[in-house]
Amino acid sequence: MKKPGKNMKFAITAGLTGLLISPLAQSGTVNLWGQAHLSGDFVDNGSTDSQYVASNSSRLGISGEQDIEHGMKVLFNYETGVDFTGQGNNDGNGGANSTGQLFTATRESWIGLSTGFGSFKAGKVGGVNEWMYDYNLFADQVGDLGNIWGASGLAGRFSNAVQYSSPVVSGFDVRLGFSPNEGVSDTSITVLKANYAMADMKFGLGYMNQGMGAGADEHVAMALTASYNMKKFSVGGGYQTETDAAGVAGNDRSSFTLGGSFNLGMGSIKGQFTQSTGDVDKSDATQIAIGYDHSLGKNTTIYVAYAMTDNDDNAAFNANNWGHGDSVASAAGDDPSAFSVGLVYKFDAALMK
Repeated sequence: MKKPGKNMKFAITAGLTGLLISPLAQSGTVNLWGQAHLSGDFVDNGSTDSQYVASNSSRLGISGEQDIEHGMKVLFNYETGVDFTGQGNNDGNGGANSTGQLFTATRESWIGLSTGFGSFKAGKVGGVNEWMYDYNLFADQVGDLGNIWGASGLAGRFSNAVQYSSPVVSGFDVRLGFSPNEGVSDTSITVLKANYAMADMKFGLGYMNQGMGAGADEHVAMALTASYNMKKFSVGGGYQTETDAAGVAGNDRSSFTLGGSFNLGMGSIKGQFTQSTGDVDKSDATQIAIGYDHSLGKNTTIYVAYAMTDNDDNAAFNANNWGHGDSVASAAGDDPSAFSVGLVYKFDAALMK
């Protein structure tokens, strides 16, 4: 058999090389992004007080997309919590066994496909977070709305899930997430979120059904959110109801929040009021948060914030929980408060485009 000549060898090599690199030649992006958030806190849990240096939902993520056949795209997101203090367990990311580690807990992480009919993802996706941050002026700070709205056991994010996100049509879109039982009876989770945006106004409608295990009632939550955001100021709030919270029959709760911010040059003054009423006797609570955010550049913010929570005799809501690290638990009937000075740095760098 005649050996291939130089021209033939070149053609074969070029063909094989083309096959190998053709996926890379398709349009795609990969971004490295994250947030570093540290604060110095003075916390009084209603009976004792102390000082803390807290890492607050600091995070690192890699995300991107890649064009494939038939007009579709592969989507992916890897996101992990980061604890700059190294103390673990209490950094706002939910890391349970991360003492001494930099990386703590999996945040939203998934792989999916984008099609003309919407996107489909599988992995760890948003639960009550789908609406908790629609208008949350103290996200990851003391006074986070999750101190009240998320304190009854609703999952902020949930694993082993699939999620469908519709295209945005005339400002309207829908997301539907589901996590199966996976061998444990009555533990499935369903989340539905609808959004509508019109000019400077946004509206959200949320529903979550969280199985609490065999023999327990399902924890069901519904929420309505709205916000109006202008260049100089914003105002917004929401209303949330919970039925059989934590799987306990008759443990129902209604909560609402209202807040606003006003821009002053490179900074903004903000305040948020949240009240929660429970059907259990003397289980109501009120949280008030005020603060000032100041921009030191495109990616850097320093802030001061103060939050206090007024608990009834049978309520034990915190003032520095949810996305804020070094959460300090309060006993039922105590009234915690927290003062915080923090620094937040965000970055987003293109690794491939």
